[in-house]
Formats: sequence, C-alpha cells, structure tokens
Amino acid sequence: MPTASLRLTPVPPFDFYITISSHGWVVLAPNALDKEEPSFRRVEQLPGGEVVCLEVWADGPQVRLKVESEGALTGAHKNLLRRRVAHMLRLDDDYSSFYRIARKRGKPWSRLVQGLGRMFRSPTVWEDAVKTMLTTNIAWGGTKRMAATLVEEWGAPFPPDLSQKAFPSPQAIAAVPFKRFEARAGLGYRAPYVHELARRITGGELDLQAWLDPAIPSENLYRQLLAVKGIGPYAAANLLMLLGRYDRLGFDTVYRDFVGPRYFNGRQPSEREMLAVYDDWGEWKYLAYWFEMYLEDMA
Repeated sequence: MPTASLRLTPVPPFDFYITISSHGWVVLAPNALDKEEPSFRRVEQLPGGEVVCLEVWADGPQVRLKVESEGALTGAHKNLLRRRVAHMLRLDDDYSSFYRIARKRGKPWSRLVQGLGRMFRSPTVWEDAVKTMLTTNIAWGGTKRMAATLVEEWGAPFPPDLSQKAFPSPQAIAAVPFKRFEARAGLGYRAPYVHELARRITGGELDLQAWLDPAIPSENLYRQLLAVKGIGPYAAANLLMLLGRYDRLGFDTVYRDFVGPRYFNGRQPSEREMLAVYDDWGEWKYLAYWFEMYLEDMA
C-alpha cells in the first residue's frame, strides 16, 4: 500500500496533545484518538473521490502525517492534506495578543502561554456545521452516536479497509431521499436541518468555506450563521469559535454551571451578567472561558 510521510511546522508555541484534547471533536467519527501515542487517525475523502487514511502525531516541534492510499498521491493531494491538517490544528494561527493578556493576568492564566489556545476542529466547515448541530439539546454520548451513524451510513470507505470511512460529503447526504435519510440517520429533529444544509451546498446556494474569510465582520458572520436552519445562538457561537472568531460566547448549561458558582458565590445571576464575565478579554472571550475550564481540569 502506498504510504506518504509529510511534515508541518506550527507557529510556536505549540502543544500537540493539548491541541487535540482541547475540544471533544477529536473523538467524533471519523476521528479516532490514541491517548498513549498521542496521535489521531481519520479517513479523508479528496475532491476527486480518492479516499485516504491519515495518522497525525507530533515529532518535536513538527507535526507528522502518515498517509495511506490505494494509489500514489499527487503533489496536489499532498498539499491539500497538509492544508487540511494545518486547519484542523490551527497551525498557522497567531495567538500572541491572547498570550499578552494572559501574562498580564498572572497565574493561572500565565500557563496559557505554554501553547494553549488552539482548539481542534474539522478539516471542512461543512463537517463542523453538522457536528455542531449534533451537540444541541443532547448528551455527549448521543452526539458521538449520531456522528458515527452518519459516517457508517454515508461515508466513503477506505478501499484497503472498507470498515473505515470518511465523514460524508454534502453530495452524499443530498443524494439520499429525505424520508430514507430521516429513518436511518437517527438525528431526531436535526435530520431536516442537516439534509437541507447538504442540499443547499450541493445546489450552489451556500458556500460554507467562504465563512473562513477574515474580512467578514464577526457580527455579519453571526447573522449569516443564524440564517441557516438548525443554527441558533448557541450553535452560532460555537461555529464562530470553529471559524476562528472568539469574540462571542455560547450560553448553555456547561457555561452556566461553570461560571455561576465560580463568579457569583451562589447568587442566581442573569444570562447577561454571566456572559459579561469575560468581556475584558475582547476578541478572545471564548478562549478565555474555555481554557479557564481546561486549567481547572489540569489542576
């Protein structure tokens, strides 16, 4: 089986394990986390239909990729896979202004400058959008089950091992009649939203990758996200984070249960009061909240 070995160099500081474990996406299919290595694997479908298997790990200051494929990879394929993994790990992002605020605040915030801040995400906005929908109004176990079902039912298989599959493309979902999709996906009320999103992308009505354009003001992007059926305020805030915008917080039970006891001494604050806790972090609000939880777990 042809195997390619690729390397990527992150913008320092970078901590591979914290990056992949910073967000639960790394255990959602088709991702598979190996904590011992540490590394992760996933099957990836390329634009021409080719399906490859990736293994990603750290090698000193670099990130290594082993790519298994049925046929030899072209240079264009290799470059695309480098870009996708760099996107997943946010290797090219600059967190220097986030670290400056953390240093000024002292402990425990100063620990962030050791390479915390990057949050693992999917290689495409489509996958992130669908997985975000799968997190609404459900326990984490249900989200994992639904993601696994989508991959198993409609993901493109890796030819040397047909049990390993990629995340389904919007074209694969849109091609399934809705009633059949609804019956087999097990998504509950989310099924029409995921199916409609796939059809809008396939029909050329929506280009989700365009949401990565940093020139779009965050407020405009937030409104665009809310205009998609199935994306409410919490989901939109989560997607903004996945798109690299950290200036808006999503209010859910996790946020409430963390911030309430920590900052309000048993008092029942309003949602507005709770969301204001991280205002002085400006464009980095989401990361300040998320990694404050992370630091507490590490203590």
